[in-house]
Amino acid sequence: MYSVSAGRCRKVFPGRPPLKIIAILSLLLLGLIKVIPAGFPLQPLGLDAVKEVPGWILDSFQAKPLNIITGTMPICRWSSLFEDGDTCTVMGSFLDSTGAVGGVNFFSPTGVLQSQIPLLGAVDIIGAEPGVAPGLGEPGEKLITGNSEECLVCIYNTHTGETYRLTDGVDRLDGRQGGVVAVAAAFQAALEEDQGIKTTRSDQIHDQVYNLSYSESKKTARELLDAHPHTRAIFDIHRDSDKAREQSIINIDGQVYATLLFIVGSDSCSSWPGWRQNYAFAQELSKGINEKFPGLSQGVRVKEGLHRAYNQHLHPHAVLLEVGTTENSCEEAIRSVQLLAGVVAEAINAERIAAGVDSSI
Repeated sequence: MYSVSAGRCRKVFPGRPPLKIIAILSLLLLGLIKVIPAGFPLQPLGLDAVKEVPGWILDSFQAKPLNIITGTMPICRWSSLFEDGDTCTVMGSFLDSTGAVGGVNFFSPTGVLQSQIPLLGAVDIIGAEPGVAPGLGEPGEKLITGNSEECLVCIYNTHTGETYRLTDGVDRLDGRQGGVVAVAAAFQAALEEDQGIKTTRSDQIHDQVYNLSYSESKKTARELLDAHPHTRAIFDIHRDSDKAREQSIINIDGQVYATLLFIVGSDSCSSWPGWRQNYAFAQELSKGINEKFPGLSQGVRVKEGLHRAYNQHLHPHAVLLEVGTTENSCEEAIRSVQLLAGVVAEAINAERIAAGVDSSI
């Protein structure tokens, strides 16, 4: 049995909580909203009180600024706003159900802030305007590129808006194409142009409603696999978060690269023994890249995800790939997938040779 690494996911329920629990919690929340007046005053923490806080607590908040937000607004932690958030938790399902009733999108940064700070609800919050990388098309455009003739690799982005702070100044571009799309495009180019592996890629935006991201990306993954029945591997490109800069980079021959992390879902939420095939493939890629470039891969993390294990049940070589973190630049992430392309090509060609297929096709 494979061990489950201590990741951001933690299993609370083996499936979605009973409907009765969700209904009761929804009524309690709505009752609380009715009881507390909109302008209910809260006494702010004064500077004198801050001076009495132990230094180690302040150091903890300074080391991880997100702790300030999740500590003062717990709803941010419950909604997994700053991470993948695909866990079997009661609070996740609770927010999913009550958000529609209360008219609040608990999986959008703007929605959460406006629900917690009423004054923000009266103003229009202007989102970041991203640039469009060459060849990616306009934001929001659905684009599938690649040669349909025996395509061997498919690529897409579930959390399309994820981006790199050092390049765009923000962590996510809501409803738009973030830096991970440029990374996916570079991965495709490296596979096709440098390795001769025919690849197709979708630019479809899936996270306009964040908690529906995997449901939406499943449609794209099915479309790609149905159109390309000879696919040998399918990659969902993400970027990680909640890591320091020094955990996000590695120096190779004097150049800075973003670290890689392979994510594989398990059968914790539903019966799916095939996940071990995905795990073995991810292990092969992680080992292969570290043999060539030691430390570039941080290994394979098995996570207890909802959404049928990140849609990896659709193919035995489906992998969720975290390319760098919020603390990387897009350029650093692109360099890393360009190196990974060679390892992916070797794995696919070796498999095709073992199956008696001409790897030069």
